[in-house]
Amino acid sequence: MRAAERIKRLLGWPLRRVLDPRVRMTVHEIDARLGSQGLDRPTIHDRLDDLDRTGRDMLAGLGWRDVPAPASELAQLDAPRAAFLNWASGPDGYAAQAGHWFNPPVPVHHAAGAVGVLLVNERIVEQPFVFAALAGLADGARIIDVGGSESTVGLSLATLGYRVTIVDPRAHPLRHPNLEHAACTIDELPAPDEPFDAAVALSAVEHFGLEHYGLTAADARLDLAALARLRELVAPGGLLVLTVPFDEQASVDAFQRVYDEAGLSELLRGWTVQRSLRGGRIDRLTWQLGARSRERHGVALISARRP
Repeated sequence: MRAAERIKRLLGWPLRRVLDPRVRMTVHEIDARLGSQGLDRPTIHDRLDDLDRTGRDMLAGLGWRDVPAPASELAQLDAPRAAFLNWASGPDGYAAQAGHWFNPPVPVHHAAGAVGVLLVNERIVEQPFVFAALAGLADGARIIDVGGSESTVGLSLATLGYRVTIVDPRAHPLRHPNLEHAACTIDELPAPDEPFDAAVALSAVEHFGLEHYGLTAADARLDLAALARLRELVAPGGLLVLTVPFDEQASVDAFQRVYDEAGLSELLRGWTVQRSLRGGRIDRLTWQLGARSRERHGVALISARRP
């Protein structure tokens, strides 16, 4: 007989015989409270089985086990799995935690047996505005992209032949021969060997100095400091492409600033504005240039030059 079996016989079984009466007494007491004592299979066993099934279902909903194969039918998508998919594909999910979440213009929403468009966000107008504003740059122009780690715009510009530097303390996993990543804030960026031809700040500076991405709030207006720093980094006559939240009344919370006309003027002090557009959300799925936003805030789209 193996040593483990001998130990089991010497220790395990005698101990179980000692404990079994206590276990039976506990089960009897619980069943008495459940009003079902004296049954061949105590009710507490059924209750424990129910709890086990519920726990397994919850774990499956969280993606831990028994997740349907990719070829499963949409009709098999249940509410717990849908909730997990919404979380996993959002800004707090695993991809975001790993630095691989790129804020999409049209995120989708999973529900039991269905998938639909959650909303259309401001990126639907911001991204094409950036590409249009930069279209006149010469091939190989140098572009600084501020806070671009949650965007594919920098990679797109690099693919189009521009030399792009993304400045963002967060990780940036995308790679291209024309793409560099400076893992620092804009004020920490060393002076470049040659100035940039253009600067892009797509939905970024409104967060600077606030309690965004776990940062400690700062008393200083780091959004104003960022625009001043960009004036130093681009060449005279260099281009600025800026998008920020906009409304008729300014506001600020722990996440972002929303600018009004006066706030935009303050933000763009020292720049010569070339084009200034406003876009508004007409409804959950529709954005329109020149329209007042009916749902939350709109967006300001600015192109400007360094004098």
